[in-house]
Amino acid sequence: MVSTGRVRPRHDRGLGRDFRSLWFGSGVSNMGDGLRIAALPLHAVSLTDSPFEVAAVTTAQFVPWLVFAPVGGAVVDRSRRRETIMWTQGWRALVMLLLGIAVLADAAALWHLYVVGALTTVGEILVDPAVGAMVPALVDHDDLEAANSRILGTEIVTNEFAGGPLGSAAYTLAPWLPFVGDALTYGASILWFRRLPRVPAYRPEVASRLRTEIADGARWLWRHDFLGKLAVVMGIANFGAVASMALLVLLVTDVLAGSDIAFGMILAVGAVGAFIGAATATRLAVRIGRRTVLVGALLAEAIVMFFVAAAPSIPALALLWLLMAIPTGLWMPVSRALQQRITPNHLLGRVNTTTRVLTRGSMVFGSLAMGALATVTNVRLAIVTGAAIDLAAGVMLWLLLRGRDIEPPVKAAA
Repeated sequence: MVSTGRVRPRHDRGLGRDFRSLWFGSGVSNMGDGLRIAALPLHAVSLTDSPFEVAAVTTAQFVPWLVFAPVGGAVVDRSRRRETIMWTQGWRALVMLLLGIAVLADAAALWHLYVVGALTTVGEILVDPAVGAMVPALVDHDDLEAANSRILGTEIVTNEFAGGPLGSAAYTLAPWLPFVGDALTYGASILWFRRLPRVPAYRPEVASRLRTEIADGARWLWRHDFLGKLAVVMGIANFGAVASMALLVLLVTDVLAGSDIAFGMILAVGAVGAFIGAATATRLAVRIGRRTVLVGALLAEAIVMFFVAAAPSIPALALLWLLMAIPTGLWMPVSRALQQRITPNHLLGRVNTTTRVLTRGSMVFGSLAMGALATVTNVRLAIVTGAAIDLAAGVMLWLLLRGRDIEPPVKAAA
């Protein structure tokens, strides 16, 4: 039997002290991410009125998933995950500090936003899979949904609910402030991550090159009779769904003539919906089944997205953004726990990043395509097109999961 590497301390309370360190460090880091997510498109709008160039800010943040993710996944699997997280958070803090200084000096150009967006994503490729791969080592497999719900729920609250409004308000006060704030949170998160146990790095029985290990992870995923097909379906879904994300700032500030603060509040309202979804995902998955949750969430997201495209006012958009975010919150912890249960722990980093090469890589092309479509037509039509693609992916997911048992095995009574 392969060891899971679980290192939970004795006398655990809840999910354990080590998990809490992982959870709090992730939360602090994501608070800063929320500042940046709000501030980057706002600064882009201040530099250009081209929908394509604004959407390219989103594109830049997903490009590294195409070119670096396979290497990043292998690095995560063969390195000490605690140390990888800490070093990455350190250099991300430096990158954001330099951008803040450039904005303060009124020297930041569009290409600076693209470069910083790409670099912070390189860090995400290392940190997020490392955090996800550590969860099964810190909690029992029966607690995976609960652990993922806590991490993702906190990510939603800090990243969007708190970070979005704070980022837009800070940007209004001083454009450099949210970028420096992001740098500080990266640094602060290290204080929590350094408390994690020093789990030894995985060492294969036979020495192999990094390229071989990358290929092993990709090969395992594509040969799996379920996870590979699921990654393809989610890539199609993300190609369409990214339209609303990439063009939201223009829908708010241009089409509906809203303010920078309104944009931040829309992000916050969406975070409330996503948090509701993540907080109820575990209970709902047990009650109605994981297949129903996954298919229902994707179809619901797509349907509401059609109405988002037609929103007549800022209050109506806020309500619709809330409703669209709930199924997104439901989807994340259930799908992540499913991957963690199925994938061997020593492959989790590579399988996670290989999956994201497709799901995030599709967002690169989706954001470019929808930005170009919005440029030649309009923002609303581009979002409608994205919703139609998302809906088609929901139907594909239903066909993939029909008749398939994805429920975890029930433990026998002691």
